[in-house]
Amino acid sequence: MAAGLFCGLEGGCGSTRNTGTPRTGTEQLLLTNAWDKALQRVDFRPLTGVPVFLDTSNATAIDQGWVVSSLREAMLTQGVLLREKRETAQYIVEARIGAYGTDDDDFLVGIKQTTIPATITGIPTGTIPEIPLIKRSRQQAVAKLALFATDRTSGQLVWRSGTMLDKADNKDVYVGGFGPINSGSIRDGTEVIGIKIPPLSGDAPTPNDDESPSTAATVDRKSRRRNKAQPYNPPALQTPSNLSDLESFQP
Repeated sequence: MAAGLFCGLEGGCGSTRNTGTPRTGTEQLLLTNAWDKALQRVDFRPLTGVPVFLDTSNATAIDQGWVVSSLREAMLTQGVLLREKRETAQYIVEARIGAYGTDDDDFLVGIKQTTIPATITGIPTGTIPEIPLIKRSRQQAVAKLALFATDRTSGQLVWRSGTMLDKADNKDVYVGGFGPINSGSIRDGTEVIGIKIPPLSGDAPTPNDDESPSTAATVDRKSRRRNKAQPYNPPALQTPSNLSDLESFQP
């Protein structure tokens, strides 16, 4: 009654509506981050300035739109000239995915949830809840990809990317029922029940204006080593200048 009267006096009460999606945001971040990190290591520069058709018929994944679009962006950023039809391209680049999925594993020190069956008369049945002293849940995503290019006319192999394999993970830890303590490669540091914990080593030092470039680079490398849990953020790639289609190419 008091709450209702208060709401009436204030002119109304607010509420929050929570919804869910078939796939969790954590799973999607794990998969796309693992894919992005693997793709970042592919060097497309040998194909710079060449008209290319990208064949993605063997690059199937649950995040198909992200996978194909990121492939096209990476190639365009490094100067590859994409063509929409095979007959207008000089090279055919075929992409394939060897792995794209997640694994889960749990670790528990304590008592697992146990159900007491009705086997002996007089002994009550029921469920004993889980009593964890230390509990850790980890979800890991893995992405494996490879590409190669052939000359459309001769069918000769002209380029291979090699096999790229990368991972992304997320960890939730409970200690004596307290938690979760969240960490992993998709997170910006460590969080406890949603509250970010600053790194024990303190903030990374900021280079002074009078520092030399080599000193600043050393500071930046040390900062990256201390912050291993930083989420993936691909660096900007410089597109080669003076790009133009190969005039000698005749489809």
